[in-house]
Amino acid sequence: MDSAGRAGTMKPQLTLLLLVSQACSVYDPSLMTQSLAGVPDRPPASTSKSTDDVEATFAFRNISLDQAGDRWRRFGLDLDGMNTASVDGPAECVAANGRPTLDGDKGIDNSFGQNVLPTVVGLIACLEDNIALNQGLGFGTVLLRLREWNGTPNDAKVDVSVVSAVDGTSADDVTGFEWDGPEGATLMLPGAAEEAPPPAWDGDDIFFVDPGSLVAGDIRYPLVWKTDAYISNGRVVLPVDTATTFVFLTGPGSFWLSLDGYLIADISEDGQTLEKGLLAGRFSAGDLVATLEPLGICDEGFRGSVTSLLTDNLDLRIDPTLGTPDDQCTASSVAFSFQGVRARIAETIAPVELPIPDPCAGTGPQSGPEPAFDRCCRSVQLDSPSLLPADCTPSDLQRYTDLPNPIPVPLEESF
Repeated sequence: MDSAGRAGTMKPQLTLLLLVSQACSVYDPSLMTQSLAGVPDRPPASTSKSTDDVEATFAFRNISLDQAGDRWRRFGLDLDGMNTASVDGPAECVAANGRPTLDGDKGIDNSFGQNVLPTVVGLIACLEDNIALNQGLGFGTVLLRLREWNGTPNDAKVDVSVVSAVDGTSADDVTGFEWDGPEGATLMLPGAAEEAPPPAWDGDDIFFVDPGSLVAGDIRYPLVWKTDAYISNGRVVLPVDTATTFVFLTGPGSFWLSLDGYLIADISEDGQTLEKGLLAGRFSAGDLVATLEPLGICDEGFRGSVTSLLTDNLDLRIDPTLGTPDDQCTASSVAFSFQGVRARIAETIAPVELPIPDPCAGTGPQSGPEPAFDRCCRSVQLDSPSLLPADCTPSDLQRYTDLPNPIPVPLEESF
């Protein structure tokens, strides 16, 4: 486990063997032998030993859902083993309107990014800003943890898990820190009179793991955990299944992502960052619809319209091993990108689970209006200044400017 303090403990030093990466970039297309956008092959078993003991934790940042224009074509994986390049091309299942969703480059399946996310991001203009704000302050920050790694760009068997944090801090030593604030989920300095400083995103922050991301609150058993993940040419490959749910706070609401697919991330040569990361997979129709209300789409009529948009563009089966190409599609392909910075995990977990807001509580025809989406953010100010509401104050915008984890800048290229 990563140390919660430095005293008496030496942080594991990552000793990457760079013979492979010095000869060629991990992004070199020649390394990807697949003609379609698949995952890299597992390296030879001889690259892994039972004595491998390198540990590393990375905190997610720059989570980007924006796939406007043709970006969706370059983000994702070929999930069905075929390239649906035309409406007459091969498809895994029958679309609602009989016309399959077309794939992106190299057979990439990303119907959600192509057909649904533009509407969602357009509706909630500050969605990515608020995810960045909460993640940057340590609230719900996603952590990728590597253990039993040989420390090189190739390892055939690595223990990889994903957990989330309730709060995080840049403090060097968290001895005596307390918990207070709403629902007891805010990390406080000793004496509980002042909040702990937020993460600095300098590679040395400490995060307190959310017990809700663990089995029975036990740090030894993360909910998202594979002991046989691997690293190929500097690229972490973690298979994830439908039991895997990622929750990203958006301020008044949250975005839930449950998928069956892969988490892939490229480790930098110095081992300090995740230069490029991707979550891609199958998102079942039922789970997709269930994300709308937590996101803050509370009006039943409007939610029905978005539901129709979702179900009209399903392009995969929930389980590719069940059914035939003549069956109706039951899932949507989805992908989004992220980056990461080295971090540490506190020796003790947080005493409470991360509070998840209910943006639709108290709304409706009998109880009140729809929740107002935040439009006082840097994205609106920079991209569409004419749409910035007149009542946005400098302090509304300053909270994004001050954040070491900046508003997301979408990656230009995927893998």
